[in-house]
Amino acid sequence: MNFNEYSHLVRKHIAETIRAELTQASAIHPSFSGSSAHIFERIEEYSLAGKMLRAVLACLSTELFSKAPLTAHERAATYRLGAALELLQAGLLIHDDIMDEDALRRGLPTMHKRFEGEALDSGADNPSHLGEALAICAGDICFFSAWNLVSSFGSAMQSLFSKELTTVCLAQSRDVSLGSHITFPELQDIIEVYTYKTARYTICLPLLAGALAAGSPEAAPYIEQIGLNLGILFQLRDDYLGLFGDETRLGKPIGSDLREGKKTPYMILLYPTLSLDEKTRFDLLFGKESIHQAEVDFVRSLIGAHGIDKAMKKIEKEYAQRARRALESLMQSIPELNADASGALEDFVNYSLSRTS
Repeated sequence: MNFNEYSHLVRKHIAETIRAELTQASAIHPSFSGSSAHIFERIEEYSLAGKMLRAVLACLSTELFSKAPLTAHERAATYRLGAALELLQAGLLIHDDIMDEDALRRGLPTMHKRFEGEALDSGADNPSHLGEALAICAGDICFFSAWNLVSSFGSAMQSLFSKELTTVCLAQSRDVSLGSHITFPELQDIIEVYTYKTARYTICLPLLAGALAAGSPEAAPYIEQIGLNLGILFQLRDDYLGLFGDETRLGKPIGSDLREGKKTPYMILLYPTLSLDEKTRFDLLFGKESIHQAEVDFVRSLIGAHGIDKAMKKIEKEYAQRARRALESLMQSIPELNADASGALEDFVNYSLSRTS
């Protein structure tokens, strides 16, 4: 079974679990003239619009380390774990979009822009501020709804989530701080942010949570190595797609990282190689509020001309190889792993290196 096949099998169950959790939450909380139900509806739409990668990885990890086929009760618990991860992801993305001033996410208006549009239609005095305020509240509700699900797994799981999510917020703080400075940071500074903002949260946490749910905490050292290398690879691939991807598949405008002035490894490696004329033109467009296709094409041409694309592809392959070696070590050390699940996880490494969305 490959990773896409496994993902297809579990995503509908995770979606059903998210719907059930939010429906129940909406029913037990005050309605406030119907606005509460509307917020829960918006959260549900937003949560279900993504690929559910973290939830799928948590389910995959649970099956990977389970000594016997999961019972119906165990599967339901696994889906709750996945639902918690997706609600946490929704909350983080809602807040992240506000910080980055993004208007699109997954091909749809971001949560604060959606609320802003509704506020404008209702005649609010300051629809932009109201949209952001309501989105912050919606993001917070995502966190608390997720914690309701996590709490059923006991203190060890709660401690794991608390530690990893606090680290995500600290890494986001560092990311925002680096982005506020004119000078480019060192490549290692950004890789450190990627390690704690993306790698640990996107890959390590779901895999560790699944292993813990399956009663296999001894697998943690191997999972750490798999997750850290895969997670950095995943973020590097995001950076590539932000410049060279297909806008329809990606769900956000190509070049948005340039508009936001994000100091990705591509930009960090590129900038010192530029001639004076190239640097002058680059400085005028990097962080510019409105980026045109011709400007994106100009940066793309610089990346090719200065060999940055080849250098980054080499870095990506190195992280993929490290992840493969870590997975091999895991399979050798714990030979009773579920064969289908280990095959799907191995396929995920290949997917991470070649994904287009």
